[in-house]
Amino acid sequence: MNSKLQARLLLTGLAFLLYTNQVFSQNQETPAQTKEESSTTEKSQISLPQIITYIPSTLETKISYSQEDLEEMHIQDLPQLLESSGIQMLSYGPYGLEQKPSIRGFTDETVRVVIDGICVNNPMTGCFDFSAISLENVERIEIIKGGFTEGTDDEGAVGGVIYITTKKQNIKKTFVSDTKLKTLFFQTCPVDTISQSLYYSGPLNDWLFIDTGLKGSYAQNAYRENDASIIDGQANLQLTGYFGDGNSLSMNNIFYGGYKHTPGPKYSSLKGVQQDYNNNHTISLFTPNLCPLFTLKNTISWLCNNRYYDDEAENSKHYVNTIKYNSTADFFAWHNIKETAGLTFEYTHLNSTNDGIHSLFSGVIKETTKISLGKYFNISIPLAAKFSGQNFAFVPKLGLSSSFKYLTITLNGYRLILFPIMDDLYWQGAGFQGNPNLKPEKGWGADLVFDFTNNILPLTLSFFTNYYESKIQWAQINNIWTTSNVASAFYFGVDLNFSLSLFQNLLLIKGNGEYLYTALLDKTNIYTYGKRIMWTPDLTASLSISLNFRPILFTVEANYTGARYCSNMNISYLKPYTLVNAICELKTFQYFMPYIRIDNLLNTQYESIEEYPMPGISLTVGLKMTF
Repeated sequence: MNSKLQARLLLTGLAFLLYTNQVFSQNQETPAQTKEESSTTEKSQISLPQIITYIPSTLETKISYSQEDLEEMHIQDLPQLLESSGIQMLSYGPYGLEQKPSIRGFTDETVRVVIDGICVNNPMTGCFDFSAISLENVERIEIIKGGFTEGTDDEGAVGGVIYITTKKQNIKKTFVSDTKLKTLFFQTCPVDTISQSLYYSGPLNDWLFIDTGLKGSYAQNAYRENDASIIDGQANLQLTGYFGDGNSLSMNNIFYGGYKHTPGPKYSSLKGVQQDYNNNHTISLFTPNLCPLFTLKNTISWLCNNRYYDDEAENSKHYVNTIKYNSTADFFAWHNIKETAGLTFEYTHLNSTNDGIHSLFSGVIKETTKISLGKYFNISIPLAAKFSGQNFAFVPKLGLSSSFKYLTITLNGYRLILFPIMDDLYWQGAGFQGNPNLKPEKGWGADLVFDFTNNILPLTLSFFTNYYESKIQWAQINNIWTTSNVASAFYFGVDLNFSLSLFQNLLLIKGNGEYLYTALLDKTNIYTYGKRIMWTPDLTASLSISLNFRPILFTVEANYTGARYCSNMNISYLKPYTLVNAICELKTFQYFMPYIRIDNLLNTQYESIEEYPMPGISLTVGLKMTF
């Protein structure tokens, strides 16, 4: 075996250590390598068989951000990144207290958040608190639109998935400090937000690596008439050890704590305090050389979500504890076939003031087969069986792809299944009552994607459609609000993404836009039949222009959100708005990088949700130090 081939196999094995889902290049003559490779110490011995594949990396509709992309954008949090990607954010409260992405008209539990292969959506509310993740510890973020997912680590996406891969190892000792000061230009409060993050990574010895970070922030909503403030902190610690033929054992813990004063809607006098304490602990064992052409990863996780809420009307406590076991295996026995299989078992215990005490056992068994039919045609067949309590569903999907010199055409079809969350089943409150007899939401979806990645102007054009029924909806019956499977809707949209790099990366232009048509199809409600879904804009778009003058990087971005109806009756609507942001960073110094970010440069007055006004222009100055 020549030295060149040995080196490639070594890089391939190292990439296997970092990622649950293996991705392969389209090179048809050389061993497959992942797009993002990591290195380890020279003493780490890794022995893997020769792997040659003709299978493309993925047929999913995906937007990816690397660690370098995140650093150059200097965004405050994950919702800000999603908004820069042309995704609508539903903002209910101060500083991300309730921010939910809406992908293709779907939100809440229909949009899954997966961190290192583990779905972290709260089983009680169906959502994820984006404050609980620090971007300093993120290696890569991938946004998949639609319900066609090939990964075997989770199943249940309807609107889309946000995959987050955390940093795993660095052979060089690295320390990063990032300090941010933000102002909304109020004389009574010159500094609105103070944020400090610290990150360290490096080897402890030849085989053990550490990644750890701390982040704390204080934010005061001076633009609101009522008092609102947030004090929160996030900490993570990950140890990864390598032994044998590339085997690895990783232990990761992410903690978040937040103390939040919440004023409620614009004209509300009701004030409250919400406390969130989340802790996610994960242990992963990866064995890439258990037997020839076979890899296996086993993960055990404990997810703890505690919330305390106090206001003048009620006091409540909610404890959610989830134990998850996830196992994924990849098989590479054939050049033209790739098999990936996985299973997830999940036990959730809920102790809630409103929901009571309940236990829920659920799981997913999923298998994905990828087949290469000659040089230009590929097939992907993800199949899954999932259950939750007494609910069971079979979720088939099919993807077809044809690749040519300048164009790749992909057609995906998929089943949509979403089980009820615990709030929908068990909630008990003043005038509100859950329904334990709810059925799963279901539907069908399809994507037609034209990918012109090899052209002078790389762009992706997607047409998508969904029919969704048995949607769980709260409605008033006999003077009590309760849940039932009544809503159904039709979705059709067009999604465009493009990027252009000119003058040796001196000028970079990125843009995306989405048109979405929705129609409610519940014939039992004559007032909403045929109407559009509330809070869902017909058009969203973003455009980013970056100038890289080597020591100075300057970026201007604009994000547009179209008109949104305030109710499903389509009587009144919120006006469209455009947010213009500007970012400038200076890379003159070796260890220090000052930067400035201006959000809402035009001081646009807008509301994402009715009666929740959002802030105007803000200025963030920061200093990032890397040693």
